[in-house]
Amino acid sequence: MFNFTLFGFIFFALLLCLPKSVQAQESKPKTIKQIIELTNQYCGACHAPPAPQLLPKRSWPHIIQTMAEMAEENFGKPFISEEHTRDITAYYYGTSPAELPKLPYHSSKLKNRQFKSTSLKSHSLLPMITHIKAANLHNTNHSEFIISDIEANKISILNLQKDSYVENVIADIKTPTHTSVIDYDQDGKKDIIVASLGLFFTPQGKRQGKVTLLKQLENGEFKKEVLLENVGRVTEAKALDIDGDGDLDVAIAIFGADVPGELAWLENKGQGKHVKHTLMKATGALNISPIDLNNDGLIDFVSLITQQHELVAGLINKGDGTFKKVRLFQANHPLVGFTSLKLVDLDGDKDLDLLMTNGDANDLQLDPKPYHGIQWLENKGNLTFEYRDIGRFYGAVSSAVGDLDKDGDLDIVVSSWNNYWEDPNRHSVIWYENDGKQNFTRHNVPDTPKSVTGLTLADVTQNGYLDIIVGSFRMDLLKQQYDAENNNLKNHLKNTKNLTRITVMENLKAMVD
Repeated sequence: MFNFTLFGFIFFALLLCLPKSVQAQESKPKTIKQIIELTNQYCGACHAPPAPQLLPKRSWPHIIQTMAEMAEENFGKPFISEEHTRDITAYYYGTSPAELPKLPYHSSKLKNRQFKSTSLKSHSLLPMITHIKAANLHNTNHSEFIISDIEANKISILNLQKDSYVENVIADIKTPTHTSVIDYDQDGKKDIIVASLGLFFTPQGKRQGKVTLLKQLENGEFKKEVLLENVGRVTEAKALDIDGDGDLDVAIAIFGADVPGELAWLENKGQGKHVKHTLMKATGALNISPIDLNNDGLIDFVSLITQQHELVAGLINKGDGTFKKVRLFQANHPLVGFTSLKLVDLDGDKDLDLLMTNGDANDLQLDPKPYHGIQWLENKGNLTFEYRDIGRFYGAVSSAVGDLDKDGDLDIVVSSWNNYWEDPNRHSVIWYENDGKQNFTRHNVPDTPKSVTGLTLADVTQNGYLDIIVGSFRMDLLKQQYDAENNNLKNHLKNTKNLTRITVMENLKAMVD
């Protein structure tokens, strides 16, 4: 508990040190307890009030002012007085650290997997690979990967063998973010469902998100068919028979932004016709994953919803075409920055657990956060999930799961897109070794490119061990090149030629001793 009398003295002493913009008006003194009550009242109207320690001192005045302006815009009238804004700002400014603590360095133990880095000779000025999907689309005996590339606004197929690769563009799609593979029209050939944002940067009232079917033809090429358009930014789309009528529908996560977001599904009516049904309205949906949460044989869904929510939502299928919303987990503050959710039976008990990363730092405060990292929710049954921490890792954005060391359990690979890249002791890819009892030991993967979002595992070299395939997304360069005034990228890039797009980290049989 706070000592409010002592803390109140410190509060007003620090108030004198605030910038002039913060010292806007004089008012009667308030106690810290009263200021905290104001914080709970105003901040709690939209989300859990964040602790001052979550951001450095320099960031709070701008963020609180921005939040006050957003609240006024959302409510259509002033939501918080200038006096209260000043008091809350003073509280956060006065009690927050000058800088956030730095995460300690991690050194891999002597005994570890050994990875050999092979950069594919496909270079870029500004790599923006959002997703890599391992998929045998053409029934070949070598590895195939679907590459979602925002820089080029294209979907390509990478045919990868030990000593060579070929990458062929199969479709022009603006800002693709996710692909899934399924025989959608049930003709015996594998098709691709593509989710696309339409606009990478926050749109200004524009609905340009799309869901596109890439239908595989007899000659192995693909034909585009738009299944959904004129919605907010789409982050994920997966085909499955939701209503049990024998054809494939599509579950969709629409992130949105300044246009509405939602979780929805497209009912397949046949002959290319679809009807959209809204499951849940919420901006910030990152995914939509099918799961039978209550073991009744019906398809339910789980979604990770970020923005101010930072929520794992469950949608329970009631069997009559409607779904019941349940909260499975929610972070205790709005700055946690969730970035991905993966369903996997991590503990081998025959149910699906939830593996989550948090590493977003791309809005009002751009520093990597010491509370970024990876964690999982153990499925205990009866819609109960128990939080399990794995480790802290700056900018954690993607994960992949597989048995890297061939000891019979599932290990975890994690990548970063927000980090202190000027520090050579920071890493963009790490892996956590599972001891079989879900105790995880961190190991670094050296020689990976900076800022990785595309991440998957496959035995590319066919030596019996899973390799790590990564796609670079240079968020650091993107931040530098973003023209906020015109909401687009600048037309020039400096010192960025020949940057790596895709890298294979070959998992060697030998161990490092």
